[in-house]
Amino acid sequence: MGKKVRIAGSALFFLCMTFILNTSFAKDFLIASFESAHVSDLGTEMGTWSSNPLDTSQGTTMEVIPMYYGVPGKKAADNHVVKITYKVATNGPAFNGFYIMLNHLDLTPYKNMSMMIKGDADYGFTTKFTITLTNSTGRRSSCVLKGITSDWQLVSIPMQGFRASGTMRDMSSMLEMDITFDGMTVDNKNGILYVDEIKVSTD
Repeated sequence: MGKKVRIAGSALFFLCMTFILNTSFAKDFLIASFESAHVSDLGTEMGTWSSNPLDTSQGTTMEVIPMYYGVPGKKAADNHVVKITYKVATNGPAFNGFYIMLNHLDLTPYKNMSMMIKGDADYGFTTKFTITLTNSTGRRSSCVLKGITSDWQLVSIPMQGFRASGTMRDMSSMLEMDITFDGMTVDNKNGILYVDEIKVSTD
């Protein structure tokens, strides 16, 4: 998957309340199960980007891989996840990440966004990163997720947190979702995260 170049501007990231749960969650609307290697469950593009693709000391790569030993709540045959490898070990500003295009998805009815996630205990990982939503007018809002461990966990993010931060209020036509790694937010400059079952819920 080719990298998508971004012009990284200054942004104020607001810490949103997050809940870490250890149980499977109700199925409302699935954005990405990673059972199709290069497209989301919306049929949209997924990929990686970097603020400076010429700087080899930073960047993100993605790979959809089988997870034979299982993700809680999934059958063995369904165990594909996205492996996100990032690095922001540079002397200057570093912004890079993973994106999913949302195809003008209306998120207005939903109360929470959730995903299964864990870090790689052998390679290392950040326990916090930023998730950003962008609507079709280009307005965006971000939340910092904390508490990532080397065990699978369900992370639930209140949508109200996005509405209360940044410049975005209208969620009726969403353009993109990003998982962003930046040198000021992460607590490990190089790492690997495994992500699965990105959903939105009315619960």
